[in-house]
Amino acid sequence: MATRQKELIRGKILYYLALIYPQSATLPLLQGELDLFGYPVPMNELNFHLAYLAEKELVSLENQGGLQPRRKVTLVKITAKGIDYQDGRLPADEGVYVEPKL
Repeated sequence: MATRQKELIRGKILYYLALIYPQSATLPLLQGELDLFGYPVPMNELNFHLAYLAEKELVSLENQGGLQPRRKVTLVKITAKGIDYQDGRLPADEGVYVEPKL
């Protein structure tokens, strides 16, 4: 996958999470929304992008117990810093592309 494509996907992740804030998204929900946006991403790549965004403190990841014993559900939520970045209030980061606000 090209570098620009990765940057776009990360931006779309922030865009969607900002839309549903203060709610969190499950990984399958987020994967489905990216697919609807025209950015289908396999789960292993989605995990990579989320780990990247979490290290930059733009999203938070929380593991919770699922309905089945020993099954974890990961919840993804945009952070305040992520919202500020999404809104264009922080300097641009080469690894995350967010469409400019009009």
